[in-house]
Amino acid sequence: MNDVENARAAKEARDAIAAGSGPSRSSGELAEAAMRRYFAAESYRARKREEPAEEDEERPS
Repeated sequence: MNDVENARAAKEARDAIAAGSGPSRSSGELAEAAMRRYFAAESYRARKREEPAEEDEERPS
């Protein structure tokens, strides 16, 4: 996760703790949402690593 995603996940966790277990999302749902964000971020990073940088592409002479 990047810094923005970490901050967002931390805020969600703090909000969930402050709200207690009330009718909002369960801890299992919060954990699942956090994992989905984590895997999406990792997938994005992996795709970016596999893409050639513009500087690496051959330029026609």
